[in-house]
Amino acid sequence: MSTVVESAPVDSTPFWFGPTERPLFGWLHLPEDHQVRGGVVLCQPLGIEASCVYYSYRLLADQLAAQGVAVLRYDYDGTGDSFGNETDPDRVETWLSSVTVATEYLVGIGVDSVGLVGVRMGALFAAHEASRRSDVDVLVLWDPCLSGRAFLREQRFLRQMSGEGGPAGDDAVEAPGIRIERETVKTLSDLDLTRMPGDFAPRILTLVPPEVSRPKALERRLDDLNVEWQEATGQVALLDSAKQVPPYETIDRITSWLSDAFTGQPVPVVPPRPTTAAVGRTSSGNEIIERMVTLGDLRLFGIVTEGNDTGGRPTVVLVNEGGTHHIGQARIWVDLARWLAALDFRVLRFDLSGNGDSDPRPGQIPHVARAFEAIEDVRTAVGAIAPVDPTDVVLIGFCSGAYQVVEQALSDPPQGICIINPTFSFEPAEPAGTAFRPARQVPKHWFVAATTPAIRLLGRRRNPDELKRWIKAVEVGTWTAALARRHPGIPEYVWFPINRFLFERQGITTLERIVGSGVDTMLIVGPHDLLPLSLGATGQVRALRQDPRFHLLQLDELEHASWSLEQRRLMISVISEHLTATFGGPRSHRPPGRP
Repeated sequence: MSTVVESAPVDSTPFWFGPTERPLFGWLHLPEDHQVRGGVVLCQPLGIEASCVYYSYRLLADQLAAQGVAVLRYDYDGTGDSFGNETDPDRVETWLSSVTVATEYLVGIGVDSVGLVGVRMGALFAAHEASRRSDVDVLVLWDPCLSGRAFLREQRFLRQMSGEGGPAGDDAVEAPGIRIERETVKTLSDLDLTRMPGDFAPRILTLVPPEVSRPKALERRLDDLNVEWQEATGQVALLDSAKQVPPYETIDRITSWLSDAFTGQPVPVVPPRPTTAAVGRTSSGNEIIERMVTLGDLRLFGIVTEGNDTGGRPTVVLVNEGGTHHIGQARIWVDLARWLAALDFRVLRFDLSGNGDSDPRPGQIPHVARAFEAIEDVRTAVGAIAPVDPTDVVLIGFCSGAYQVVEQALSDPPQGICIINPTFSFEPAEPAGTAFRPARQVPKHWFVAATTPAIRLLGRRRNPDELKRWIKAVEVGTWTAALARRHPGIPEYVWFPINRFLFERQGITTLERIVGSGVDTMLIVGPHDLLPLSLGATGQVRALRQDPRFHLLQLDELEHASWSLEQRRLMISVISEHLTATFGGPRSHRPPGRP
């Protein structure tokens, strides 16, 4: 847990800033009285690492603001909520320019002592900015990438090891969560921290994970400078996309070091913080506007994307998976929202409670993937964005977000749903005294009670972690799909009675209920995610496909999580075509890059 005690209330506000034609999105964290001793720019890493770090950056920003430091965390051009796309030209130049724009913003609002903080590639970008200007007083290099070339080499290796997707082709790099085009690969490869000129800053903090030794090349580069070395503990769990565990000790170290580094007297700052921005144009030439919203009594954070004429179409609500914030997996929600807005739909993307930029509920453990409270979060968001008729929406979700969509569809059937790689075998369990998840596929109690002791007995000589995985698979209900993948020759007639007599309900049965209630239902799955739904239920799937309200799209190349750019474009294409065909609107457009 964090040991830094907040000494003052914090004012955290989202806003757009920078060039009007290509606005950047960010959050400015200030002490409540707007009196600051200095200011810090937080530079994001790239790709999926930016999503992993997002919540931890929020914690760091709030802690620093409580200590009297202004903090700007933001998205580079073409990333996060900022304007642009990952395939736009001059990416490296534009990313570095974004750092400059953010730094100039702090200077422009009256901050007289500036620092830069970056994780991984964010550290490389921060060092580049510090090397080219003389007014950076402190620099924090948090587990820095020494060069763009080293980062790209890592991403190629991770892609090969994961076995997901094919090569990017054309010398591009398909990194998790971002595609880096050939031009960008070349320019990024030339960026090298150890060869940058200048002294960077009068004070430098470098944090290296305890699992690795200090990079010799970096030690030599910083040898004659005023640098302090500390440990970046918890880095492995932080950058694990399935965990994203905030490294509280590291956050505290950085907070303490920066708080001590800013020794000047507090000065007032007057920040302009625009709450809307134009991010494109509709098919009829009208501006697409994005605006921030707070949803319900919980004040969940969200962004609405819309033109000026929705033509009576339902509002589209995008639901996140796990701990991912409102941009969605690999930024797909941003791209989808802006594309649908160009087709005259109004679209909401938002953060579940305790994740991203939404505060936790009272007593809720923050930043927990698949939190039980997410079911009520979706209900809150729908009620806030469509208060007159909460059913006048189309809900789109991925993985556990798809599960939350299904739960909402059971309680208040919407106009339509689109679920991508849904999960129905679900944990953690509900808190005591709460209602059971009606869509959750769970084994029958007697089966778990009878099987668990046998597993403990037969597996007592096994590795304890492996034994825990076995027991969890039985308790959650994922053992059937795991067994079917390992033994694909088990016939359908064997799985049918297993699912019928050993489980309370199946995901496909839940989908039958939703379609039967009149909800237009689109299911997009990859091969591994169709198996749990169709195992022992191919007859039900076949019958359901005869219903005109049910649309099944199986994409053999679809990965579960780290989607390639082509997969994202394909999903945006099929979803937008389906929505315009079902709920009205132009049909002649295709997402950028589609044939």
